[in-house]
Amino acid sequence: MLIGSYDQWRDHKRQVLEEENPEIDCEECNGRGEFYEVCNCCGGEKEEMCDVCNGTGSVRYLDSPKPQHCGSLLGRKAYFQEVIADLKKWCAYTGDDFLELVARFVGEFRRGR
Repeated sequence: MLIGSYDQWRDHKRQVLEEENPEIDCEECNGRGEFYEVCNCCGGEKEEMCDVCNGTGSVRYLDSPKPQHCGSLLGRKAYFQEVIADLKKWCAYTGDDFLELVARFVGEFRRGR
């Protein structure tokens, strides 16, 4: 089984996201729709609606103020999780040894490849 590099995966994933333009968690408020701040003088909480998502907690990918930086969608952690999920499916289908395939991938991944 050939596994694409992180850079290949990221470029493909970005292209798919731009074509489909799905709703994603707002990066400004982390999908909460509001900001909670503690007042320095009295210790009380202050709620403020997120201006980016208008309090919904989600925005379209291309409407995000930082669509190129969506770390949760395009980061190395997301790449790792998707490859592991694909390897599980592959091994269930072919009967290959999952641990053997994962060990090779994790070794390469740790070396930054």
